[in-house]
Amino acid sequence: MNNAEYDPLAEDYYQSKFLPFRVFSEMPDHLELLGDLKGKSVLDVACGEGFYTRFIRSCGASICVGVDVSPEMIRLAKAKEFENPIGIQYEVASVTSMGEVISGGFDVVSTAFLFNCAQDQGELRGMFQEIYRTLKVGGRLCATVGDLGHRPTVDYSKYGMRTKIAEDLSEGAPYEITFLLPEGSFSITDYNHSLETYRMMSEEVGFQFEGLHPCSVTDAGIEKYGSEFWEQWLASPCIWRFSARKV
Repeated sequence: MNNAEYDPLAEDYYQSKFLPFRVFSEMPDHLELLGDLKGKSVLDVACGEGFYTRFIRSCGASICVGVDVSPEMIRLAKAKEFENPIGIQYEVASVTSMGEVISGGFDVVSTAFLFNCAQDQGELRGMFQEIYRTLKVGGRLCATVGDLGHRPTVDYSKYGMRTKIAEDLSEGAPYEITFLLPEGSFSITDYNHSLETYRMMSEEVGFQFEGLHPCSVTDAGIEKYGSEFWEQWLASPCIWRFSARKV
């Protein structure tokens, strides 16, 4: 996992946060999974330019730290913190070597689409191990993951993204996601892992797996676009959430 892909895409990736599937499904679902954060210490791993990190702090987290492998993402995050200081610490680090800058003892680790960046199960295991280290006993990992590699031929274009997956992908296989912005588009590469792999890997490093949840849609999203618009999104959910507790 490295910053080469994400550095030049930092601003575009921020703009993708306003696509329909993110506004009315991904983001509210992830924040619901995090639960009550008042007075808790939270580490946001693969924080990007701090989009979720700022939400986490505004929800009452007493300590809020964001970590990302991309220096450009962290530069943007720090710039936003400078413009509107709310007490967030940002650090450049790979998830598998956070020990260089993060000591641990967090109540919650939040991450969105981090695990889709693991190119193989060895790298994926290293991510889970390092996250486990940063949590205090009883602390929770709350993760949002993509499952596009198991959704061949499904067209998600009207929701704001597109893939060219023609068949069910094998474990660790790369695939490209194109985000369809109002003006232009950009693509990133993710790696396919099954939902069962996430459960298995979390338990292997010592977590108590607490369950998987498919994406949903807010009432505001249904009101704006209509229920028919979201039928395919809900029938073939390509975004899932899970939580796991350190025991």
